[in-house]
Amino acid sequence: MMHYRKAENVEQELSKSDLPFENCLPKDHNYFLWMHVKGGTKLSNVVDYAKSALDKGEYRSLVWSGSGGGVIKTISCAEVMKRSYPLYQLTRMAYTSVEEHWKPQMDGLEEIIATRQIPTLHILMSLDALPDNIEGVQNPNTTSDYWQHDETKGSRSRGTPGRTNKRPRTERNNKPPNQQQQQQQMRHQQQKENQLKPDIDNGHV
Repeated sequence: MMHYRKAENVEQELSKSDLPFENCLPKDHNYFLWMHVKGGTKLSNVVDYAKSALDKGEYRSLVWSGSGGGVIKTISCAEVMKRSYPLYQLTRMAYTSVEEHWKPQMDGLEEIIATRQIPTLHILMSLDALPDNIEGVQNPNTTSDYWQHDETKGSRSRGTPGRTNKRPRTERNNKPPNQQQQQQQMRHQQQKENQLKPDIDNGHV
């Protein structure tokens, strides 16, 4: 790639029909607010806008969406909203296609376009109860188990907090040698004794 320079990234444009919330959103897409969050988004601006829309009764539900550097801020927006409203929540992870364009710096070369998938987070929040048959719905004033599976695996690998899996140093140092170590020591001692014996066959005293 030494003869190319990085150009723009073109991210796939999503529409409301692409959101992974089948049977959860109003059939008329004009009845829910869709907020896009990016890495450079100022949280106070988008949160204030969403709060104003709910306070005025313009919407009863909204969706926060963010990809790449906007994922963390998407979560932050949802957490701030839950502190002010009794919202039902549904979280879904998806992927968005991004085209990376590379421009040639030499004659005779063609432009290269590489496509990659980046993780995208969508969080649906509603003032109205969501259908009971939808898996993963979080009720108001409750904690989410969306990441519980990963956290459980992580805690098992790290061990119990406050305890160590290492053996005490004294126990490790005082561990008796096994049978193989004893045999090696005996062979080494025998070799030393043989070297100290007079070599009578060769006439040495």
